[in-house]
Amino acid sequence: MKRLPLTLLYAITCLAWMFSFQVMANSFDKSLNSGQVRIHYPTLAQTSCSAIFIGVGTAMGIKGYDKLSSRIAQYGHIVAILDHAPGNLMKTDANRYRNLAQDIKDQLTQWLPANSCQNITHWVMGGHSAGGQAAQNAVANTPGLADGIFSIDPYNAKDTNEVNVPAMYWGFSKTTCFVDVNDAAKGTYQRSNDRRAFYKVNTKYSWGPCGYSPKYFHCSFCDGHCPACTNCRTTPDHFFDDVAKSANLFIQHGLSSTWNKSSLTFSATTPYTLYVDSDQP
Repeated sequence: MKRLPLTLLYAITCLAWMFSFQVMANSFDKSLNSGQVRIHYPTLAQTSCSAIFIGVGTAMGIKGYDKLSSRIAQYGHIVAILDHAPGNLMKTDANRYRNLAQDIKDQLTQWLPANSCQNITHWVMGGHSAGGQAAQNAVANTPGLADGIFSIDPYNAKDTNEVNVPAMYWGFSKTTCFVDVNDAAKGTYQRSNDRRAFYKVNTKYSWGPCGYSPKYFHCSFCDGHCPACTNCRTTPDHFFDDVAKSANLFIQHGLSSTWNKSSLTFSATTPYTLYVDSDQP
């Protein structure tokens, strides 16, 4: 029997993986006057869900966060990836974020299948990098827009206002991608006045194509890292799993009376230090 060339076999394998991933992800895209959005929703039918909005980072688009979104959706939550400035490198406009978020809130249940998530129990908003800054200010400036914040290394914190809803952030102990650690997740955590949590990923170096570089960094949340910002390695799957697990714990406990540090602590492969409420990073 004649064997297929390795390059063709590899291409077929990749296409099969991509197809299966898209089916499992249960996702669709929408283009609105206020921006673009990719919706990931649970595979299993359920009447109620929480919705998590994640604004994209600088130069990113709605197709760059499928891995993290699908992991979170597996817990029964809707994830909406927002691009409130399509075609624009800058993603820090809080008004445009708010407008797109409100349009999605108004129409989301109409877009979903009839047997899926017709009741949204919580609206949680945030973003990655510049999108996190936009979300922070949108929530701070628009009472009632969100029940909580979930952001992944938002930046620049010095340009954000204080928020008064429960908030959870992921960030890093090492500066990468020209991001100042004190002005990213750590800074937005310190600008949160309600229940708050900060998962700080501890620095872990290893050798790779880019040399001796951090295993986890500012763009690890993206499927293929960010333009001009990479450690030349694929983000390990456990990182997405760990971030998704924390998001689920935040939905379970951050928006209820069971909020405490122990309820947010979990065993993870990603090395982290957790700060909650009065803890100072």
